[in-house]
Amino acid sequence: MARRATLIKRERAQAEHLLLLDAGDSLTGDMDPAQRTQGQTSVEAMNLLGYEAMTLGEKDLALGLEVLEQRVAEAKYPFLSANAVQGDTGRLLVEPYVVRKIGGHRVGIIGLTGPAKGPEVRVLDPLETARNAVAEVGRQADVIILLSHAGVDTDLAVADRVSGIDLIVSGGSQALAQPSQGKTGALAVHAEVPSRGHAGRYVGVARLQFDGEGRLVQHQWEAVLLTPDFADDPELAAWEQAHR
Repeated sequence: MARRATLIKRERAQAEHLLLLDAGDSLTGDMDPAQRTQGQTSVEAMNLLGYEAMTLGEKDLALGLEVLEQRVAEAKYPFLSANAVQGDTGRLLVEPYVVRKIGGHRVGIIGLTGPAKGPEVRVLDPLETARNAVAEVGRQADVIILLSHAGVDTDLAVADRVSGIDLIVSGGSQALAQPSQGKTGALAVHAEVPSRGHAGRYVGVARLQFDGEGRLVQHQWEAVLLTPDFADDPELAAWEQAHR
């Protein structure tokens, strides 16, 4: 986290506008203190780093609704999912999307969750959900980002079949080595496939240019490996030390 903070501060200093997003399964992982605190420390760290949205992954849902509600209440950023619903009532667990005004554009960020098992939660069809959500958000925003933990195969299908999306930030255990542009023009990017004990080694950095109508006209993508070349940010290093 301390190296991540250094990279984020560097990018904020260089970029006129920056969105810090997470594509899910980031609450617990397989290490302490996240595991021990059921994601409470993960939310605290993400608050410190200034995250602006996170989608729900299946490991986040595995915490159970009571714990998940606590994490949502603690976060200074929204948890998003347009297709994760309560198993008994069918009500959405969290907000389906948010709209932010950034650099003269209204940017819609939609959350999408992949398959999950358990009586407390159902996950609706991601492709149909994406189509319906984009139609709704498209009436409010001129730039649309899909923050997805539905899996690369699903995300590529969405990029081919659902018009109106500019960027798909893909998470999960499937790999997408290079950015992929779908038949609709949607650009899909994927920063990392986590491995045991090594989640969070990479941060994806997308530099995007939009025209006045909100069309994506230029992009650069880099998955940055957080090597020792990145000095530890003092604030986050102190936080890490205090939570060991």
